[in-house]
This record gives sequence, C-alpha cells and structure tokens, in this order.
Amino acid sequence: MLKAMLTAGALALGLTAAAGAAEIRSSVDAATLDKEKATPLGLYLTPRDAHAALTADPAIVFVDVRDPIEVAFVGHPQGMDANIPVKIATHDFDAKKGSYAMKDNASFVAEVERLMAREGRGKADPVFVMCRSGGRAADAAKLLAAEGFTNVWNLVEGFEGDMDKPTGQRSVNGWRNAGLPWSYKLDASAAWQPPAAN
Repeated sequence: MLKAMLTAGALALGLTAAAGAAEIRSSVDAATLDKEKATPLGLYLTPRDAHAALTADPAIVFVDVRDPIEVAFVGHPQGMDANIPVKIATHDFDAKKGSYAMKDNASFVAEVERLMAREGRGKADPVFVMCRSGGRAADAAKLLAAEGFTNVWNLVEGFEGDMDKPTGQRSVNGWRNAGLPWSYKLDASAAWQPPAAN
C-alpha cells in the first residue's frame, strides 16, 4: 500500500516511477566504513538516502534481511517489499557472544530471485538490503553479487543503527532514529515464510 502511495506521490511531483529512472544518490563515504559493512559492489546508502530514492522510484526492490522475530518485535521500515532473512536465529545460546547463535538461510538467494521476478525486476535492477546496523546486509549483498546481481545497495546504518558505546543503546543513526516511516504491523505479502520442506 505504501508503495502505491509513494508512486502516486512521485507521479504528482512529475517524477518517473520506472525502475532505474531516478538517480540513486549516496552520502556515504565508503572510506570510513567498518570492514564488516563493505561489499564487493561498493554501493552504500544511509536510510535517508534510501528513503529519498524509494520516494522518487518506488519500483526499487527493498529487502529487510533481519530475522523475522526481529522484524516482529523491533519493527520494520514502511515500504519494504519483503523480509527475507539472510541468517535465522536459533535457540542455541552462544555464551561467548552473549546472544543466540544464528544460522545461514540456505535459500536466501533463491528467495530474493523469486521476489525480483514477482516485482518484474532482474539482477541488474537496484535492490536495497537492510539489517539491524549494516553487517548482515553486507553479507546479503556479497551473496547476491556472487550470483550475478550487479546493483545491490547496503543500507549501512540499518534499521536500528550503530551502538552508542557509553550507553550500549542503538541510538546513533539508522532508519528508526532518523524518524523515517516504520511500523510493527507487517503486510502478509512482505512477511517471510520458510520454504516448504522437500
């Protein structure tokens, strides 16, 4: 629904809603990125950059690659096309990290390919990937690039943003901290469904 509203708004402003027609502008200085956020394609956006691009061109595919439980409890950006986790939380506690272990979603690339086909997009069309703070989105971008995707953008601040070291809170930057539109309520068409077992 938000995509339709953004498309109508873009058309009202005289902007084209065709994929690739709007210029994607980045304010990210790649030289300052932590290495875990770097990708082979070198395409990076802040949430504000991404929101501006999606407003100008709602046909850009936008994927939240966090675990679906994160999306349910923490919220998600409005306008995302799908939640497709690149890693899935387990119930195995990792005492060294002080958190639950995650496992790779083996069908991640295939699920993104299905989403792109559903949206009428191909591997050369822009796709934005976002996680909590940019690390898993970089992993997602690497996997997609290895499979021939050439226009994958990492939202390097993620949904929650980087951690403020003194407080331990994710309050430095990110989609939610930038005051961009987000919600807890997830549309069924964007919700992740585990692939059926063979």
